[in-house]
Amino acid sequence: RILADSQSTRRDLVELLDVDPERVTVLYPGVEARFQPVHDAGILGRVRDRYNLPERFVLGLSTVQPRKNFPGLIEGFRRLLVDHAQAPWLKDLRLVIAGGEGWMTDTVYRAVVDAGLEDKVHFTGYVDDDDLPALYSLALAFAFPSLYEGFGLPVLEAMACGVPVVAAGNSSLPEVVGDAGLLVETDNPAALAAALHRLLEDEALRRSLATEV
Repeated sequence: RILADSQSTRRDLVELLDVDPERVTVLYPGVEARFQPVHDAGILGRVRDRYNLPERFVLGLSTVQPRKNFPGLIEGFRRLLVDHAQAPWLKDLRLVIAGGEGWMTDTVYRAVVDAGLEDKVHFTGYVDDDDLPALYSLALAFAFPSLYEGFGLPVLEAMACGVPVVAAGNSSLPEVVGDAGLLVETDNPAALAAALHRLLEDEALRRSLATEV
């Protein structure tokens, strides 16, 4: 018997490795109870200070590596700023990329420079697990345009913390997000920018998605 963490992974096992589908059972992961909205001002303030977080930000979180498509996130954020340059709520908005370095990280840092966003993108480096609920809770939105996920646990963690999510509509992510977030094409920064604009401008939508989980 093989346990897969999503229907997407189950399909991959069957199609790519020729595994008998009768042998594969899907068992979805969950999140720990500590992943819930954090309202304690002291905790939020300590986490903000620890990682030098801006006041208003969109969060991307994962090990920094090509599969996570951080260059696509950076380009989507750039388009958001350009397409809605006159919106007053964009003036102090920042993009925070949280997570330790993986491989080919230079491409991510170069994408920031190429986009001219050196003063708009903040890298925290590795974030302690105990700080994650507060980090999610501080974000205005969570963006996860990954190229491929076997499950995509950060999306579930963010939703459990009441953060509106926009994620890629590929692999397992539609299973994880369901109706509780927005899905976009991975290779479409304009669609990502439009989805972020919806999340940031439509307060009713934000509240609705925050309570869908």
